[in-house]
Amino acid sequence: MTMKTVSVRISEEEKRQLKKYGRLSDTLREGMKLYLNKKKSDELLCKLEKIQSESEIKTSIEEEVKLIQEDRER
Repeated sequence: MTMKTVSVRISEEEKRQLKKYGRLSDTLREGMKLYLNKKKSDELLCKLEKIQSESEIKTSIEEEVKLIQEDRER
């Protein structure tokens, strides 16, 4: 995987707070990964809600998440 450089401007206070959690680049990289994972999850939940609204089979999001977690544990 090729790594690209991204520049971001942050305040000194933000920089100080981020450095409390480790190297600045590692902290920002982890934060970006978390952000992207959340966005993907949000998209999947929207798709699930759409499918559920169009489907005759009615299950809740909580039930679907539970089924997925159970499947992953196998």
